[in-house]
Amino acid sequence: MIIETKVYSCRKCQSEDLVKNGTNASGSSQYHCKACGAYGILERTERATEEKKGLIINVYQERSSMRGIERAFGVSRRTLSAWLKEQANDSHPLKRRYNLLSAKRFLCWMWMSCGPLSFVAKTKCGSGLP
Repeated sequence: MIIETKVYSCRKCQSEDLVKNGTNASGSSQYHCKACGAYGILERTERATEEKKGLIINVYQERSSMRGIERAFGVSRRTLSAWLKEQANDSHPLKRRYNLLSAKRFLCWMWMSCGPLSFVAKTKCGSGLP
């Protein structure tokens, strides 16, 4: 029988003098380097690629729920929310968004520009001005 041994080293100082130091909140083993005093995990989980991020955002824009995306892709709602905010900031200066007015209980359009906030809302009376 062949047994392979994996030797880990510190990511900061490349020392092999590591001691296990419990687990973090997600259950990954924490380690402490006795040479430089650094703490951390040995193997990081892979981050989502830009391609996968784009796919997940497209699925969300097709009206899938955040919880459904969380279950299907294994991405937390906080991460998805951060990606959506990042995409909104990087998109075209004129952004079209839905805004639910609490008093009137209907959907209206908001047009936001890069300058001072200005919007035209589709209202019941049709004027569109506040």
